[in-house]
This record gives sequence, structure tokens and C-alpha cells, in this order.
Amino acid sequence: MRRVAFVLLVLIAAGCGGGSRLSKTDYAKRADAICSKYNAKINALGRPGGIKALPSYVDRALPIARKGNDELRGLKAPKSEEKTAKEWVDQNDAVVAAMERLRDAAKGGDRSGIQVALTEAGTANRAANRFAHRLGVRVCAR
Repeated sequence: MRRVAFVLLVLIAAGCGGGSRLSKTDYAKRADAICSKYNAKINALGRPGGIKALPSYVDRALPIARKGNDELRGLKAPKSEEKTAKEWVDQNDAVVAAMERLRDAAKGGDRSGIQVALTEAGTANRAANRFAHRLGVRVCAR
């Protein structure tokens, strides 16, 4: 009997673990809560004091950005918004990739590489913001 009860508990817990999709409103609320949390962590890093400080700054910011993106990726968007949510997270990942290129260019003192990475990050960020707006997400779209 204990074994049956244990198996039932495991099955019930597995069923409650986020398998159901969120409404558009709940998706937006949860996404904004995630963005609020990780934006605060990034803001707490301050601003880099110049090109020489960029690699260290980005090295501290990258794990925060990746973890936030992972949490956003874990949200179950409504079926009708699934494609938009995937495109949004993909653009957030593109921002992270551009941050990596920015760090690498700054380490090498490559000013043109820095400019290219900043342009790529800005382009991906604007695209991500458009997708976020479509999803009703506001904090993440700032």
C-alpha cells in the first residue's frame, strides 16, 4: 500500500510541474516577474567604467542573463502564443550571444568588433522587445 501511495504522489507531483499552459495574462505576469528579478541583478552590477572593464562586467552579467532566459524558456506559453514566445526567447539568446562577442572584442581591444557586437545586441534587443509586446509582457520590453 505504501508503494502505491508513493507512486501516486510521484505521478501527481509530475502532473503539477508546469505541464499545463498558462493564459496569456498569466504568462505575461510570470515573464515580467522573471525579468524584474534578473534586471535588478544586472542593474546591481553597475556600469563598466570603460572598454577595459567590459570583459569583467560581461563575465558577471552573462550567467545572470542566461539564467533569466532559461527561466523564461521554462514558461508554458498559451498554444496560440507558442511561436511568438519561442521567437522572443530566441532573440533574448541572440542578445546573450552578442554580449559574448562584445566581451571577446573588448578583451582584444577590437573597437570595430565592439561596435559590431553592440549593433547586433541592439538589433536583437529591439526584436525581442517587439515579441514581448505582442505577448503582453511589459517589464521585459524595456
